[in-house]
Amino acid sequence: MMRLSWTSVLVSGMGVFTDGYNLYSLSLTIYLISNYISLNSVTEGILVAGSYFGAGIAALLFGILSDFKGRKRMYGIDVTLMSIGAIAQAISQNYVELFVSRLLLGMGIGADYVLSPIIVAENAEAKNRGKLMVITFAVLWGLGAVFAAFVDQISSIFLPSSLVWRVVLGVGAIPAISVIMARRKLTETLQFLTKVKPDENELQKIKTNYGLLLGINVDKEKFINRLKASLPFIIVASVLWLLYDIYSSTFAIYGPIVIASNLGLTPITFTYVAQFFAGIPGQLLCIYLIDKVGRKILITIGYAGVALWLVMYSLLLLDPYLFGFKPMKELVGEAALLGFSFYMLNYFFSAIGPASIIGSAMVTPELTYTKVRGTGQAISVAVDRFASATVISLFPSLVNIVGLGAMVGVYAGIAFLSSLITMLFVPETKGKELDEVVKSSLKYGK
Repeated sequence: MMRLSWTSVLVSGMGVFTDGYNLYSLSLTIYLISNYISLNSVTEGILVAGSYFGAGIAALLFGILSDFKGRKRMYGIDVTLMSIGAIAQAISQNYVELFVSRLLLGMGIGADYVLSPIIVAENAEAKNRGKLMVITFAVLWGLGAVFAAFVDQISSIFLPSSLVWRVVLGVGAIPAISVIMARRKLTETLQFLTKVKPDENELQKIKTNYGLLLGINVDKEKFINRLKASLPFIIVASVLWLLYDIYSSTFAIYGPIVIASNLGLTPITFTYVAQFFAGIPGQLLCIYLIDKVGRKILITIGYAGVALWLVMYSLLLLDPYLFGFKPMKELVGEAALLGFSFYMLNYFFSAIGPASIIGSAMVTPELTYTKVRGTGQAISVAVDRFASATVISLFPSLVNIVGLGAMVGVYAGIAFLSSLITMLFVPETKGKELDEVVKSSLKYGK
């Protein structure tokens, strides 16, 4: 079973790698794009949010279909859409074409955000399910972002600026293309085969390839009844993911632009330092602890740390005098170093819990019945992506109106609220089989 689990991690993880790459690649190149395609704060925000709108649409379609047709039937279509969208970006000649390309790319990402977490969860052993999901999503997403910075750096050395942004965006198709065939060949998940729709051919493949003989125990309950029973946890998971993405996706997209500029760093340097000195260390700590201490405590502590350090960063931006510095429009010198320290501590605590667990789309799959897991995940992804798209599209305008310091303060409040929601409404799932998780969680919620 371990070999099947790691196969699922590698094949699924490349889609998440592609998402990390494509989200960061736009933030790294948007300043170049604006030299060739006319953008203002409104059109820039809408362009950046384009992939989120596409993700919300596709998530609903692919999630519902996966519950009736199977996970495997849908897998591979998602990375194909990502590939087409990434290539289309690179050859776009105007704003409309670039926006449509981002929309198409987002549809692939949205489908992947539904299918990949479910596939990894349904093929993993209970004792290491958390670890495998963090590696698949948090770690590979971060590596995708780092790879985007690397491609941007190399391209900037050897190519004219008119080609740099096209190459950086187009390279996002490569990791997606690399796993199209592997995804099509992946067997149906263990949980779907045993709980929803057994298939003799798939069961035989699993026995032959992995030496697993599965016991069939089909869930006879009606789909709508399972969905109703799971709905309270789908709502909680959706709210948590929405709140997480409101601040995290904004930072992921605008961090290398707005925050890096405020701290006197280039977008590439900002990406490298944030990932290698805060993101990856936090993820490694999460991987070590998640199946030992559990999801709930890591999310709660992580969010508390995020809230604290974002408050400190917000206060520094709003009134440097509180920290012994003279008033300044942009942080410089020791003030910039202190601000970057606050931001990095926020990033580290986020990687310990919220980014690695909520950002790994782990909550909904662990708290829903197998029969409705795709639909539950689809709802979570769609709610998150549509709402996040709205916030992201407004961010450039909001920063111009209220300032970066006030926006960072709002995000600190979001982190604190998320910590409370986790403590009050999210049950612990470590070490439990998926069906056991759902049953005990529903009791917990009564």
